[in-house]
Amino acid sequence: MSMFRVLCIACMVIMSHTALASVKVDINGQQYRYSEPVRLAQVLAPVAMTQDWYWPASRFYDLSVDVEEQRAEVIALIDALTVELEPKDERAIGLRSLRQQVEGWKLAKRVKVPVNYDVARLDISANPQLQAGTYKLSLTTRPNIVHISGLVKMPGTYEYQSMASGFQYTQAVALRADAEPDFVYVISPDGELRRLDTAYWNRDFASIMPGSQLIVPVFSYLLTPSLSELNQRVAELAVNRVFQ
Repeated sequence: MSMFRVLCIACMVIMSHTALASVKVDINGQQYRYSEPVRLAQVLAPVAMTQDWYWPASRFYDLSVDVEEQRAEVIALIDALTVELEPKDERAIGLRSLRQQVEGWKLAKRVKVPVNYDVARLDISANPQLQAGTYKLSLTTRPNIVHISGLVKMPGTYEYQSMASGFQYTQAVALRADAEPDFVYVISPDGELRRLDTAYWNRDFASIMPGSQLIVPVFSYLLTPSLSELNQRVAELAVNRVFQ
């Protein structure tokens, strides 16, 4: 084998290894590639000062991890609950609407890491090293909306109301007849999932951050296990929604 051919093969192996080991990052549609693992602060550096970013609403996704199986499991749960109901039953109508919403969500695996350039530069625990893979960072200025879905008649974006609670938001939108009256799920922009009580005897008046999601669950009367599981799984799936 000639020396030239040996060198060509060696170059191809090196180039192949580099391609496989590269870190690819999409930041608001702009593509960046690194040939070796890179820290979050280094990734954010080119764009950190280009806008007045609202870091609490920034989102970080790992596109190398498939979440479609998680979506399929939620849809299967909905179908199992719907199959025994009459088509015009209010619960069936609500479940079909929920299924349609879940099918339409754009999803990617959410990485539970706070995205903040200044903090990442100063705190190594907030400056993780991105290994080989494909990632997405969604940066935004301060949003003036919240996302409401689940057992609502018009799922979508609604104007953010300063200091409003989960209960106040549910009072401001049209709910389906089978909506859960006692609590909602709230997903803050940083991906934290929590349950806020809305019943009159233990109402939680915690304010909600701009850019949050509110998920109105299905009414799980008598603590029906299958409905309780569905509500939790829908909320967990919604953590992975992509909004940009």
